[in-house]
Amino acid sequence: MRFLLASLTVATASLFAQANDPAAKKVDVKFRVLSFDAPILGSGFIEGRDAKRLDISNDFLSGEQTYRGLATIAFVMVDDLEKKLPEVPAEIIVANGRRSAALERARKASEEYARLSKLSGLAKSGSREGRAGKMSASDLAEAEAAQAKLGELSKIMAESNKEADDAQTEVNNRQRDHQQALSDAKAAKAGKTKTAAKTPTTDKPKDPKAPYVPPTPIASYTFPSDGKYILLFASADKGKRIMAIEDKEGSFPFGSYLYINLTGVPVEVRYNGKSTAIAPNGRALINAPVANDNYAQGEVLTPGEDGFQIGYIARTYQQADVRTLFFLLPNQGGGHSINIKGIEERKQPDPVPDPNAGAAKGGKAAGK
Repeated sequence: MRFLLASLTVATASLFAQANDPAAKKVDVKFRVLSFDAPILGSGFIEGRDAKRLDISNDFLSGEQTYRGLATIAFVMVDDLEKKLPEVPAEIIVANGRRSAALERARKASEEYARLSKLSGLAKSGSREGRAGKMSASDLAEAEAAQAKLGELSKIMAESNKEADDAQTEVNNRQRDHQQALSDAKAAKAGKTKTAAKTPTTDKPKDPKAPYVPPTPIASYTFPSDGKYILLFASADKGKRIMAIEDKEGSFPFGSYLYINLTGVPVEVRYNGKSTAIAPNGRALINAPVANDNYAQGEVLTPGEDGFQIGYIARTYQQADVRTLFFLLPNQGGGHSINIKGIEERKQPDPVPDPNAGAAKGGKAAGK
């Protein structure tokens, strides 16, 4: 993996110096995170002297985060920090992660079920009406296998929805217990405070000017400037490594595909006869290769004995409100074939303005 992603170069000592240097460069950025391999639960990032919890999934991008601080952002395991306030139990975080992952599996299975149902229906109607010969060989082959896969997808949807419901129940129960524990702790603390007020103490007060020592990070990244980024985490010899993708307006629009070549060899991505070369550790943006609501078929070509050969065929359903990250990975079995990992992100609807927002500022509320 060392040749795949950018190395972690920021030492903890450097972070110490920056944290106490008022002249250090500051940035104002927005970012999303994704784990390349295993999810990172219980993690977070340092902003000032606060640690903001941010679980990192390997199935979907996180929500957008806002960061204002040193150019070098440090990611830590929040549970390893000294807790000044009661933290959310790890069991709740894990259960929430299971729920989110289960809902995502159910969503993807549902979309695939709808697609295969439509394809199977077209094949059946085409056969009855004598139009089956007009379908491509690949579509006919997929239609024949669709019926068998529909039952499998139904099972996946049912199991995923049940898992999500069970996880939500666990979250509700644990949150109830957690709130009760917080109430008990608050009551006990109030009782100790009253007792301490009556009993003189000889303890020395803490030095309010004690130097702040940042925690040791599991990963760090130095933002080159303000802006929007996608941060990709991968396991390293020690801790994690980060590769950043600048996500400025137009650089990775919805409806497009972003291919990232982690195979270690040059590849070509081909759509509609047009090839795009991608160097090792490079990336390429493919804008919508077909019209919306149509199927697109891309070919990934890798070096072989007789020139470039097809190493993978990516068939996708083009949607204007979905953008997809494709990670091209080496095939452990060797040869010119490769593996691919796709991460979809669906565009979120714009927030609906609050019609009564003006009333909070002294204006008039919207009429009914």
